[in-house]
Amino acid sequence: MYLAFHCSPESSFVKKESTKDLFDTQCWLFNLITDPYQVFAEAFCTAGIPHLRSFIKKVLHYAEANEIYRQESPCDVLLCMRVMRSIIKAADSLKEIKSGPIVVAEQDAFNKKYYCSHDLSSTKWDDFPRFLSLKEFCNPYKVLRKFFKYQKADEWLHDLEEIVDCALSKNNGELGLEMVTIYSHLVKLAEATHLINVREVIHIGGRLKNRFINN
Repeated sequence: MYLAFHCSPESSFVKKESTKDLFDTQCWLFNLITDPYQVFAEAFCTAGIPHLRSFIKKVLHYAEANEIYRQESPCDVLLCMRVMRSIIKAADSLKEIKSGPIVVAEQDAFNKKYYCSHDLSSTKWDDFPRFLSLKEFCNPYKVLRKFFKYQKADEWLHDLEEIVDCALSKNNGELGLEMVTIYSHLVKLAEATHLINVREVIHIGGRLKNRFINN
């Protein structure tokens, strides 16, 4: 899987008990990661971008619907919530970055090397971002800044947990959130961090990404 070239391998997987789990990865990965780019790598290895897009859409729907989310087991829903929580925390640590080291021109929007993952089960259409503007596709760090300008990380984490709680219970439709706006921001964050992962993370756990064999 993959390791961002922003850090050394030694800093990626820290198993010392004294190290704080800043990105809440131990609750779903059973491993403590201190590099935010590694968080993205593991997150999209655990749940690809198509699955996270679907999760966000369904969980928001059921949070307001007069029915309980039954399409997946509660454990799967909680796993996706924990993955998204780690993505939010990792993205928060990178929100001051203006742009990444990979320069993408607007005419390269359909160049698969800028958006296709290493996952052999994914297709180009699965991985292609549907919610990002052209400028956001070229520079996904713009999305991170907009996401946390809308509200702070702690508020996002609180809202996410409330949404999942409502989706898995009968206490639906009482959140008082702007669901369309929340949906747009969450999906765009997932797509933006997916692009950062594709472009800037080349391996994880000492193994190189196996890119584009199936694309």
